[in-house]
Amino acid sequence: MAEVYPSNNELLNMQSDSETGVEYIPTGTSPYYLQFRKLLYRLLLAAKRANDLRVYDEGGLDIGVKSGKFWLGTELISYEGSSGNTLADDKEHIYIYLDSSGSLVTNEYSSFPDMATTPHIRLAIVATSSGDIDSITDSRVGHNVVMPYGAGGVKKTIEAHTSDDTLTASESGSVHTNLGATGTVTLTLPASAPQGTVFGFAVQAAQELRIDPGTAAIRDDSGQTADKYKSADAIGECLTVVADSNGDWAVIGKNGAWTEEA
Repeated sequence: MAEVYPSNNELLNMQSDSETGVEYIPTGTSPYYLQFRKLLYRLLLAAKRANDLRVYDEGGLDIGVKSGKFWLGTELISYEGSSGNTLADDKEHIYIYLDSSGSLVTNEYSSFPDMATTPHIRLAIVATSSGDIDSITDSRVGHNVVMPYGAGGVKKTIEAHTSDDTLTASESGSVHTNLGATGTVTLTLPASAPQGTVFGFAVQAAQELRIDPGTAAIRDDSGQTADKYKSADAIGECLTVVADSNGDWAVIGKNGAWTEEA
């Protein structure tokens, strides 16, 4: 069902909107055009942020994108806006987005990238045919309010494992322990993880915790051999690894005696 309006009497007696500050024009006001301009002025102020990074039709196969800003972690990235972005013709779906450096991408036709491996700002899905734009579907929902990771707003996920598990790249930034384990627990790192994927590990039960890199290597002073796990078994021992540009894992933090598989 459609959303209903307040009663006619209520509408006629409304003076202003408390959230936006927009004032209603009183019945019989003169000059009406001045009051209408005041109303429009307040409406535009209230709607201004909704225009950030909006994709719009410029005619033919061209789109423009309004200027705006977004957070990447704790860094504020600015996009200055653009026009004359010519799209491919006869495409049912063109996924328009900004990559993590603030560059506009207009040639993705299968889907938006995986947010876990390719951070980006989704702007719109556009359909084209016969040299024209058929539709623009706004995809900015969820991007207008973001609490930056690393600024205290988004907390790390911590997971306790009592049995073996394989991690995924989408879990990057999480911490994994063996709290509650009664035997050896092996945690396998994701294969071909994107550069910068990071995991933390902590021994919280006096049982062996193994970090298995699969066919890659976990590189530290205990060894750098591919397909060899690192392990520790004393409460308080911890390890932090990050995927490097060679497809291996660099140790960027360690406490305790982590050893490499013989």
